[in-house]
Amino acid sequence: MQVEEPKEVVAQDLRQANASQGKSGTVVCIIGMHRSGTSVLAGSLQKAGLFLGAHFVRNRHNLRGNRENPQVLELHEELLAENRGSWDHPPKEVRWASEHLDRARELVAQNADQGRWGFKDPRTLLTLSGWKRVAKKVELAGTFRHPLAVAISLKSRNKIDMEKGVELWNYYNRLLLTAWDEHPFPLVCFDWEKELLNQKISEAARRLGLDCLTSENQFFDPELRHHETNTESSLPKDTRAIYRALEERAL
Repeated sequence: MQVEEPKEVVAQDLRQANASQGKSGTVVCIIGMHRSGTSVLAGSLQKAGLFLGAHFVRNRHNLRGNRENPQVLELHEELLAENRGSWDHPPKEVRWASEHLDRARELVAQNADQGRWGFKDPRTLLTLSGWKRVAKKVELAGTFRHPLAVAISLKSRNKIDMEKGVELWNYYNRLLLTAWDEHPFPLVCFDWEKELLNQKISEAARRLGLDCLTSENQFFDPELRHHETNTESSLPKDTRAIYRALEERAL
């Protein structure tokens, strides 16, 4: 019997954000490498009161949805293509054309009355400069995961070989480190055990001016983490160094 794959489902966040949670026009970008827990971080911060607007709540690779905003995703994919790249072939430099900046401004304006509006897309690590140009204020929250776990997940989902997966991990997480070093922000590790991860995400929410998570409104479920590893013996030296640097900066 053929099992029907789950379809992509988009929902609109209909809650009204608490006005005390931030000034109008503040954008919270949830950043991290693909397959590194950005969906869990976004869903958790939404539970803590972050307004996400339209977002995917169900799709093929995540039954609770990757929480990505379809308009932001479309903008980022077009932007990377205009710069002769894609998420798995990152361009050396991403230049925002005026058309793309206008679309980003429109998205910010559409959600400006919600206090803090947030979105999650790993591609934001490649496109962050443009959002800083169009938003009154950009706040960040980030997550990282063991490179081999990410590479295994990419191989399973995208048929990307392990070496290429680790190379992509290096590229994205160097950008994550650079962003943190420029202006520190709440950073969590998707490898942590459930209790610790939820505790640290709650701390991240508090630092962003959101509500703290309780046992009743936690988003993370261990079933959302499909591949785990903690070995470093087979990692390249520079990859091990990046991972340890991220551990040092985590909450």
